[in-house]
Amino acid sequence: MEHQRRARLGNGSMLAWLVDPTTDVPADTRPILLGSLLSASGVVLVGALSGIFIAVAAALRTGSRQFWVFAAIEVVLVLLRLRAIRRSERHFRAGTLPTVDRSVLLTIGWCALQGITGFAIALTGDLVMIVIATAFILGLVAPICARNHAAPRLAVLLVMLCDLPFKIGLAFSGHPVLWVLIPLCFPLFASICVLLRNVAAVMAASFNAAERNRFLAGHDALTGLANRYGLDERLAAMAVRPLALLCLDLDRFKSINDRYGHGAGDAVLVAVAARLRAMAGDGALIVRLGGDEFLLAVPDRDPAQAEALGRDIAAAITDGRIPLESGDHVAIGTSIGYACYPEDATSVTALRTRADDALYAAKRGGGGIRRYRAPATLPDAA
Repeated sequence: MEHQRRARLGNGSMLAWLVDPTTDVPADTRPILLGSLLSASGVVLVGALSGIFIAVAAALRTGSRQFWVFAAIEVVLVLLRLRAIRRSERHFRAGTLPTVDRSVLLTIGWCALQGITGFAIALTGDLVMIVIATAFILGLVAPICARNHAAPRLAVLLVMLCDLPFKIGLAFSGHPVLWVLIPLCFPLFASICVLLRNVAAVMAASFNAAERNRFLAGHDALTGLANRYGLDERLAAMAVRPLALLCLDLDRFKSINDRYGHGAGDAVLVAVAARLRAMAGDGALIVRLGGDEFLLAVPDRDPAQAEALGRDIAAAITDGRIPLESGDHVAIGTSIGYACYPEDATSVTALRTRADDALYAAKRGGGGIRRYRAPATLPDAA
């Protein structure tokens, strides 16, 4: 979905209710839905030329000057709509989000003009022009719904603006036989509402499934923590500030798996993940690397603060026994190694390596918490 154009509403926009998708969709897909409401120049030109053709035809057949006025308004509207499109294109080229307000309001104005033109044609009683107007207005229904399916309320409003004034005009056309067309607006609007509701449901299911797949690609399904996917990129984004990296490995986890089964091991991992979330604080990245290994990246911590956090985490994991479905309670320990950027490393890759080295040093020493220490170097011989 990255290739799709995105847009936004203006600050304090009065159109929020009208352009709402009316169904639950992920927040980051809403700019895509708003972007679909922006007019395309080809669509605008075809619609404008059709409207101008009908207005001019009505003016020539009836001799009424009002249709020349409608044709002139069509010209003004198409120029304004094309200008709005160019403005949006400039935003896209600049990498910023255009607002949809102007485009939506101009679309509403254009549809209202078609309804008014249809109303005026119906009042003339000219059957030829009434047939042409009927075909034109019915022909607008499908493209309006297709172009504005992301905003069902807006789509219904646009169809109503095109159709209802024309149907009201038919009541005063002087041709009672045409009244049969008036009640047809009710099944038309009902079918449009059903269609748009079904499209919205399918659209929401598609977006939510895509969002779920993106989440699962970057998160551990058991604990809900982040996984290795894109880890270096996320750490690099965090390393614009001082960063403490803590690597954790659970002690006695294998014995719990062997004695109580893998379901108990899963319960331990979920409990540990919950305790890590409670201790890490806002802005921290918590990753399950695999098995019983975890990683915490915490910004704005110097080595002393990182050690204090590691001791608090070790205490939180070690002190509280974890209940199992069997009714048993198990205790778990942890070994922690940490390194800090920029004190211990000048790159994310080196930071991860050195936090791992510190973890293995802690495990070799029987557990606890250990900071990375550079290997001692021998002095040069005299």
